[in-house]
Amino acid sequence: MKRRLFLHGGAALAAYPLLGRAGGPALQAAIAGTLIRLTAAGSEDNRATFMPDGRTILFASKRSGKSQIWAMHRDGGDVRRLHDSAANDFGRVAPNADGTRLCFSSDRGGENGVYVLELATGRATLVSDPAFWSFGPTWSSRDLISFFSRKGGNAINAWTVRPDGTQARQITNQAGESRQPWWSPDGRTLALSADHGSGNFQVWLMNEDGTGSRAITAAGSCEQPFWSPDGQRIAISAKLDEPHHRIYVMQKDGSDVRAIAQPEGIENVHPAWSPDGRSIVFTSGGAAQASLLRFDFA
Repeated sequence: MKRRLFLHGGAALAAYPLLGRAGGPALQAAIAGTLIRLTAAGSEDNRATFMPDGRTILFASKRSGKSQIWAMHRDGGDVRRLHDSAANDFGRVAPNADGTRLCFSSDRGGENGVYVLELATGRATLVSDPAFWSFGPTWSSRDLISFFSRKGGNAINAWTVRPDGTQARQITNQAGESRQPWWSPDGRTLALSADHGSGNFQVWLMNEDGTGSRAITAAGSCEQPFWSPDGQRIAISAKLDEPHHRIYVMQKDGSDVRAIAQPEGIENVHPAWSPDGRSIVFTSGGAAQASLLRFDFA
């Protein structure tokens, strides 16, 4: 495999041509594109998402010694801490439609909860129940936040809440874990991963109130769904034909499952689409070895 180097901000970024790979019957030909490394291992960079303008990537990192929210240019330059906090703030970070506010997880209240941050003022507002561990928020275009929590019975349940903390509503009530929700672009459909007590996760779609729940995957273990900006595809992290999680893209009905370029033999997780639909960022490697990469579609 030939390797080309792209220079940005004095750092060498490697782009890897996509190679085809064998897969089970559910897998189609791999997607053509290039892979660009955005951050180096060593700081536990993880759970990246794009700001609505597509120029800025948000992510969680321990490069300051604790987990905090950071930002960088989409090419990996101009890395800066977005918000200083005495607590641990975690991704994945989800902006509202105009990028003026963010929702994220933090232990600043003692128990891990979901907060809304106003970027202009730095004011953070707790929107989940402080008595229950809550994590992984997503902000819809209809101004509704969804997250997953230990509140409500079962191991983990999905909830929705307004950005001011009102109208909290439990929308799943299944055995086991229902987690990692992400809104469709029109804000009317949630994709999430659930195991229904089996320990084997699949991707489910449902209406914003939890009705109309239906599975769109059935094989392997499929997690962390993230909608494409046109609402036609979903990126996932899944174990399908090997022991490590890999990043795949499928149609919104679960068909046409295809891998993207990614490092082999390690965990690749938390895919997030760019607003223009041309790229996917994801975390590669675990714990201290985690780093962020960007896949650009051909």
